[in-house]
Amino acid sequence: MKNNNLSLILLIALVWFSADAMAQNFERLWATGTAVEEGSVELTRRPDGLFRFAGALKDGELKIQTTETFQKGVTQFLKPQLVDSYLINNGLRYTVTSDESQPGWVVSFSEETYRFLVDPAAHTVRGELCLPWNEVLIAGSAFAGGSNNVEWNRNAMLPFERDHDNPYVFTWTGELGIFSGVVEPGRFKLEGQMTWGPRELHPFTQDEDILGARQMRQGGDDTKWRVSKAGTYRITVNLFHETIEAELLTDAQQSETDGIHSPEAQPSLSERALSPVYYDANGMRLQHPRRGLNLVRMDDGTVRKVMVR
Repeated sequence: MKNNNLSLILLIALVWFSADAMAQNFERLWATGTAVEEGSVELTRRPDGLFRFAGALKDGELKIQTTETFQKGVTQFLKPQLVDSYLINNGLRYTVTSDESQPGWVVSFSEETYRFLVDPAAHTVRGELCLPWNEVLIAGSAFAGGSNNVEWNRNAMLPFERDHDNPYVFTWTGELGIFSGVVEPGRFKLEGQMTWGPRELHPFTQDEDILGARQMRQGGDDTKWRVSKAGTYRITVNLFHETIEAELLTDAQQSETDGIHSPEAQPSLSERALSPVYYDANGMRLQHPRRGLNLVRMDDGTVRKVMVR
C-alpha cells in the first residue's frame, strides 16, 4: 500500500513538473481580459527571453495567455498561484493552466503607464507603474573627455534632451568615436543621474553595435554599447517601452568639413585637455560659448555647467 501511495505521489509530481516546465518554452504571449481595452495585446519578447508589456490598462482582470484568442484545448493561461494577486507586485509566481475559468491578475485602477515582465524561467510576473526619469545621460569613453586611461569620468557625462510632448523620450546628438589612450575605447552606457546607479540603461549583450540596437534594459549586468563608426550621432531612447535607436548623421571618415576625424586621427586625451572645450546642452561641440546652458570640459577632464546670459 505504501509503495502504491509513493508511486502516486511521484506520478503527480512528475505531471506537475512537466506542466510547469512548459512555461519555459513560450514563443509568444498575449495580455487579455477585462483590463485590456483592445481585447488582446501581444507582449514584446526581449532578447533575454523575458516578455514585456507596456501600455494602458483599466480596472478589471488581466489574463496572460499563449494565443491571441482563446482556443479550447490549445490556449494556456499563466494563472497566479495566490488568490487576488495584484498585477503591481515585486514578483509573484504563476502556474500554467488550460482552464479559462481560473482567475487572472487584478488591476485595481485605470492608468496609462502599466508595465509588467513575465519571466518564464523563474515562473514569475512582476508589474509596476512606470514613472519618467528626471534626466538621462551618456557615460563612457566613446565621446571626448568621457574617460582617461584608467577609468570613466562620471563628472563628464553628457545630458540627453527630454521630448516636450513625451516625458519618457530623450534624445542626444553629439560626436562619438573610438579614441586612443582611454579605457574601454568606443564603449558607453546610459545613466539616470550624474553618478553610477541606481538607474542605468544597458544593452542585453556586451558590445552591441549602437547602430543596430533596438531594445535596452534597466539594471542587470554592466554591459555597454559599442561605437563602430566615428561621427555625429542622434540617439533616442524611450524609457517606457525600453527602446533605443541611433542614427549616424555624419560619418567622420566621409567628411572633412564638420570637424570630426576618423578614430585613428583622433587626438589623444592629453592633447584634447590642454584648454577648455565647450558643448551645448545636447553634447554638440562649440567653437565658443553660446547664450544659455553650456557644458565646459576643463583641462582636468571634469565637466561644468555654465549659464551664459
